[in-house]
Amino acid sequence: MNLKELLAASSLNLTETQIGQADKYVDQILKWNRTRNLVSRNLKKNDLAEHFLDCAVLQKHLLPGSAIDLGSGSGFPGICLGIIDPNRKLTLVDSNRKKTSFLIHIKNELGLNQVSVKNARVEEIKKIEETNIVCRAFKEPADLLKILENKISKKNKIILMVSEKETLSAPSFDVGYKESEASKILEKKRGFLEIQMS
Repeated sequence: MNLKELLAASSLNLTETQIGQADKYVDQILKWNRTRNLVSRNLKKNDLAEHFLDCAVLQKHLLPGSAIDLGSGSGFPGICLGIIDPNRKLTLVDSNRKKTSFLIHIKNELGLNQVSVKNARVEEIKKIEETNIVCRAFKEPADLLKILENKISKKNKIILMVSEKETLSAPSFDVGYKESEASKILEKKRGFLEIQMS
């Protein structure tokens, strides 16, 4: 299925403008990827469309309030969330300058005014003020929680995108798994680890 078909099969209910933004975003990744290593060179437009859907349905798992995307890379899930929920304040963090250059370009290109981009390592962030912390294929869940432990509080919700249910032993955290809506549409295992301090 192409991007438009995937989004139509979901419960997202996007406007034509948002579908256009999503399409432009995917095209820009492919264009920039010829000269910068944003994503695997083997990925085609339909593969990126699947990534977009996978990230977009994450929005339903967020608490009200701001969100931060750690290790945002080419903008999965941060840019996707910016398109789906244009009024939510989003911070995209990545330590790779080539990737943050792309993120700044695409945020401006799509007019995502609530999105800000930070070129930094997660370890350098002293405190995370955003309510929601999202992450896709950035670090192993246990390693990420070790880094975040002293930067967050009970008000934060961490949502990690995973391909299947994982058992995660994290003594000071409550961890739950939710299957993603994308699972049924893509016919692939997709889900989220939802984590909060206990």
